[in-house]
Amino acid sequence: MNSRPFSVYAREDGVYIEVKPGKDVSKVEIIGYLKRQGIEVEGNLIDEIIDQRRGEIVKISDEVPSGTGEATIEVDISEDGIEALIHIIPPLDETNWPSPKDLEDELKKAGVTFGIKRDLLEKACAEKIGHQWMIVAEGIKPIDGEDAHVDLKVDLERLKPKVDDPSAARVDLRELGAVINVFKGQVLAEKIPPKQGRDGINVLGKPIKAKQARDKNLPKGNNTEISEDGLKLIAAIDGNLVVRDGKLHVMPVYEVDGDVDYSVGNVNFIGSVLIKGSVRDGFTVIAGSDIQVGGVVEAANLRASGRILIRGGIRGMGRAHIEAESDIIALFIDQSYVKSNNNVIVERSIMHSTVMATEKITVMGGRRGVIVGGSCSAGFEISCVTLGSEMGTKTEVQVGIIPSLQQELKIILQNLEDLEEKLNSIENNLAYIKRLEAQGMIDQSKRALMLQLSKAKLRLQSSVEFYDAQRQKLEGEILRVNEACRVKVKGACYPGVIINMRGITYIVRDRMEYVTFYFDKGEIKFTSYS
Repeated sequence: MNSRPFSVYAREDGVYIEVKPGKDVSKVEIIGYLKRQGIEVEGNLIDEIIDQRRGEIVKISDEVPSGTGEATIEVDISEDGIEALIHIIPPLDETNWPSPKDLEDELKKAGVTFGIKRDLLEKACAEKIGHQWMIVAEGIKPIDGEDAHVDLKVDLERLKPKVDDPSAARVDLRELGAVINVFKGQVLAEKIPPKQGRDGINVLGKPIKAKQARDKNLPKGNNTEISEDGLKLIAAIDGNLVVRDGKLHVMPVYEVDGDVDYSVGNVNFIGSVLIKGSVRDGFTVIAGSDIQVGGVVEAANLRASGRILIRGGIRGMGRAHIEAESDIIALFIDQSYVKSNNNVIVERSIMHSTVMATEKITVMGGRRGVIVGGSCSAGFEISCVTLGSEMGTKTEVQVGIIPSLQQELKIILQNLEDLEEKLNSIENNLAYIKRLEAQGMIDQSKRALMLQLSKAKLRLQSSVEFYDAQRQKLEGEILRVNEACRVKVKGACYPGVIINMRGITYIVRDRMEYVTFYFDKGEIKFTSYS
């Protein structure tokens, strides 16, 4: 908008000026403007017009400079072609302002054909906006496509070591979190689909190509599957998640190439664990299936829901703790606690250890096949080549007791006792109410109570029958175990050996060879090895 406090007019006979009343204006401002237009004027005349002739149109020059009759229109197009700008240098005579059409014609001469804002052209002319660049045309910017990307739903980074005592900042380097357990059906990764772009157009009417989006495949590896909608990667089995060649694989076996030590940390895996080296002192390995160790197990903890195979044996130093739901197989066991819910099978020796097996303990692989020191207990049978030692080392063996059966029987007997106590109380209350009924002293509330007690009695009797059947079944199983239990020594059995069967103890006083111990008619007897 023209905000000058004066107006200049170019006419055929000369140049005229009008200073607007009530507005601040200086002689310097007027003379400077006129000089830029090529007009020379005396300062005294300008002083007179400002001071005395405001509002009058006063002639100030007889000559009209060439080129001042028309406005100058400049057009500029931004480098990306999205904007066109216009710049108006006003004419000396403001009555000769260009029209919106004049401005549009100049834009078209510059090649601008798209996005012209005619309302802004009209405003520039109506408000006589000069000496400034105005955006009067805009194209449409392209919208680039967004590439597909994959969001991992499992943290693949190894966890930080656990801090035992934050105040002391002690770090347990055994807890490295090297195993990433995943479960069948678990979502491992999700793909966010690509978003397609949109082409633009510049003010010259030419298209501007948008960057096209690229798709991306889910990192499908072994034992994974892709959902029906193609957007999720799902574990097909339980296992350990590993990244190999940029793909996610679920491995049913967690493998340790060397030892379980500070470089690996403790292992807790949902499936089987294969350790090619040894398990070092103080480390823990837990498996949802089997554990296989190629070397030795030191004073470590192993727990498996399947079997445990230790090719190098167990050197526990009194601190190893090994448990499995299935067989435990080892080259030797030394100063360790070992418990199997099935069999313990050892090739060379069990020395100064506590070993328990629900089924059998067997030490028959080597020439000596020795059990010496500590205690061994099995449900059915303990067999070895050598039992005890020439030094008379105290060695306890026990057969005929399965801890799980004994515990289950104990719980059942306790339940039976509680049920029978409640049943006895209900029967006493019923007997009392029935005596009142016989005497004609029973009311409606007592009749309702008698009905409730009768129903409760039937429920309790049913429960007693159920638990009694369970008791008989377990006692029969325990009896079968007792009748079948044996301690078998293929070589020498030395003094210092203590044998327990069904609560009966037999102490070996003299060296015996090629012998089998068994329970018969309340005592422990022995016969030749078979």
